[in-house]
Amino acid sequence: MRLIIEARVEGGEARETDATIVAVVERKDGSLADLGLTLAEGRALLAEVQAFLVPKQTAGWMKSQMACHRCGSMLAHKDARSIVLRTVFGKVDVTSPRLWACSCVAEKGQPRRSLSPLCKAVHQRVTPELEYLQARWAAHLPYRQATELLREVLPLDKGISFGSTRRRILAVGSALDAQINRDIASGPKPDSGEQVRESTTVGCVSVDSAWLNFSSSPRSRKAERDLAELKSPWAQKLTRDRHVNIVAGRATLSDRTPRLYAYVHKLVPSAPARLDQFLFASGVAPDERVTVISDDAGEFGKAVDGSQLARGRILDWFHIAMKFKAARNSVFGSKTMAPHERIAVETEIDHAKWLVWHGKGRQSVSRIKAMDATLLAKEGYEYSTGLR
Repeated sequence: MRLIIEARVEGGEARETDATIVAVVERKDGSLADLGLTLAEGRALLAEVQAFLVPKQTAGWMKSQMACHRCGSMLAHKDARSIVLRTVFGKVDVTSPRLWACSCVAEKGQPRRSLSPLCKAVHQRVTPELEYLQARWAAHLPYRQATELLREVLPLDKGISFGSTRRRILAVGSALDAQINRDIASGPKPDSGEQVRESTTVGCVSVDSAWLNFSSSPRSRKAERDLAELKSPWAQKLTRDRHVNIVAGRATLSDRTPRLYAYVHKLVPSAPARLDQFLFASGVAPDERVTVISDDAGEFGKAVDGSQLARGRILDWFHIAMKFKAARNSVFGSKTMAPHERIAVETEIDHAKWLVWHGKGRQSVSRIKAMDATLLAKEGYEYSTGLR
């Protein structure tokens, strides 16, 4: 059995062209050994269709660029070159003619200019779909793994590389940072009056941070160079910059899925301004305020204290539970406490934790303070629960 796939162009200003064979698939009769298209055949078919379609599209578009947009005169042809376009289905060579600029736009005494409309239209030589896939996959996977997976499922054998994926991510990040900075500069100003209310759009914002540490794998081909950089004096600053503190936040919204934001702590000019811009973009009005849930790290305190839309900051349940665990551990360090007294204190700590879990924070604090006062008044007792 033989499957012949043909392609032809029709419609628009182009006349119907003869069919072009883009793929031929052969299978043995009466056999299911190769059921359907294989991955390699699918990639090859997509590449052939793309190589057939893109030149037709660019040639049709160039016909509309042959006349001056100002006076309508036909532009003189200077020469013809080719450029490479990187698409999701492989690299495609297309003709990119150069034209002489119209005399109506030429300045007196200046040499005649040439222009290349196609190069100007696709100056990065890459389609938006490929940029999107590179950015999307590399946001969830290491750059090398994302590149290899894209090559495996798409005909991108030489269309992308690890370096191009990394540059694409950096370009997307720079564009996002520039947009956020523009939003901060042109965004609304929060109301400074006392008549503020709780936000009806954002219930709360939970924030946490993590450290990414640089490490050199012994199996890496660059391991020796990386280790040499770590030992060299001039690379001390470079080494410190490779250890970055990332802050990530999640806004819980009342009417749609949560929104996320993140940034590198030392690379943001103003963490409070970044938080306010995120809240504005999430739908918080200038006269509304939002509660932030985080741990007690210093960078979160500065961001919330400087923010004009954050009402206050409370500890998340994980870190509250860790503080109660530390309080229980402090009891074991006492040598002056009898076993039955230790059990009583642990039970009291568990009760206080139960009160916090059920929203009775003031009662919990009162019990902890009373227990601390009793323990510290005990002769020879040197520890405190640390919960106050």
